[in-house]
Amino acid sequence: MSYLNELEAHLHALPRDERDETMAYYDEYFTEANLSNSAARKQFGTPKQFARRLIADFYMDADDESEIKPKQQLRMIWVVILGLLASPVILPVALIMVALLVSALATVFGMVLTIISIVVAILITAIVSIITGVAIVFNSLSGGIFFIGVGIAAIGVLLLIGPLMVSFMRACFNGLINLIKAIGRRFIKKGANYEA
Repeated sequence: MSYLNELEAHLHALPRDERDETMAYYDEYFTEANLSNSAARKQFGTPKQFARRLIADFYMDADDESEIKPKQQLRMIWVVILGLLASPVILPVALIMVALLVSALATVFGMVLTIISIVVAILITAIVSIITGVAIVFNSLSGGIFFIGVGIAAIGVLLLIGPLMVSFMRACFNGLINLIKAIGRRFIKKGANYEA
C-alpha cells in the first residue's frame, strides 16, 4: 500500500470535501517532488502520525465557531491530544502539554457541573417552597405567603442569573477551545522537516 493510500485511510475524521482537497494537494506535492514512500516517511513520519497532524491542523484552523459544531469541538480536543503525541516534540514536553489540556478540560467540566448543580438546587428550592407555602397557607396565612414568596423569588433569581451562567459556561468552553488550538498550533507541525 502506498504512503498516500495509507494516509487517506487515516483521514476519516475530516469532512469529505476537506479530505479530498488534502489528498489532491499531497498527491500533486508527491508527484512534483518525486517522493518515494521511504522519502515520505522520512519527511512526514508514518501515515498515521501525519494524518493526526493534518486532522488537528484542520480543526485548529477553524476559527469560526459556526464552522465547528460542539461534537466536532470535542473531537478536536481528542485530535489535538493525539496530534501532540504524534508530533516531533520531545516526549516529556508532549506529556506535559497533554497533562495541561486534561487539567484544563477537567476544570472547565467541573465548573460546568457546579453551575448546573446550583441551578438545580435553586429550582428545587423554589418548587419545594411554593408547594410548602400552598400546603400551609390555610393554617398560617403569613407563613404560606412567606414560603410562596421565597419560591417565586428563587424563580426570579434563576431567571436573572440563568443567562449569565450560560454565558459563563460558553466563555469557559470557548477559552478551553482557544487554549487547545494555541497549544496545538505551537507544538503540532504539519510535517515539513519532520525528523522521525
